[in-house]
Amino acid sequence: MGASVLGILGSPRLKGNTADILEAVLNGAREEGAEVECLALAKMKIEPCVECRRCDDEAECAVKTDDMQKIYARIRKVDAIVLASPIFFMGVTAQAKAMIDRCQSYWVERFVLKKRAYEGKPRPRGLFVACAGSPKEIVFDPARHIVRAFFAALDYEYAGEVLLGFTDDPELAPRKAVALDNARLAGRELARG
Repeated sequence: MGASVLGILGSPRLKGNTADILEAVLNGAREEGAEVECLALAKMKIEPCVECRRCDDEAECAVKTDDMQKIYARIRKVDAIVLASPIFFMGVTAQAKAMIDRCQSYWVERFVLKKRAYEGKPRPRGLFVACAGSPKEIVFDPARHIVRAFFAALDYEYAGEVLLGFTDDPELAPRKAVALDNARLAGRELARG
């Protein structure tokens, strides 16, 4: 059986540059025989973290009435996650950030309770996909830190990123084609482990 790869689309737009690049990653993973699934956060109801601090004791989120349960059910079962988000004000979208914040329980598990979920076995891998309208490379930096912290909390290995900047460029097509090729290759590599 091949690897399992979960794509998480954090864009409020279901059809856009970020979705296209995420799909290219997932197609690359499929080419390597991976089982692939994609969740669009814009179609899900995810409550923000309310900082009730109950996860400090149980390493489990107290909020159980939203679609975050679908994500929790997959985090420890997949071999890789691809988190895709356009850049909004140099960060990930509100949809992606709400999902990330709700993973505080995994941070508690790893850094407070000192439990390593994958001790003695291969750690899953996390890939970041992002698009930004700005031509400045620095626009991705704050989001990179957030996503790296997210994958570290999950005890995932950071597998890298596929970034496409200056999407507002009228001459975007050739650069987007390169990004799509890079995304497909990244997906193949992710599926190989």
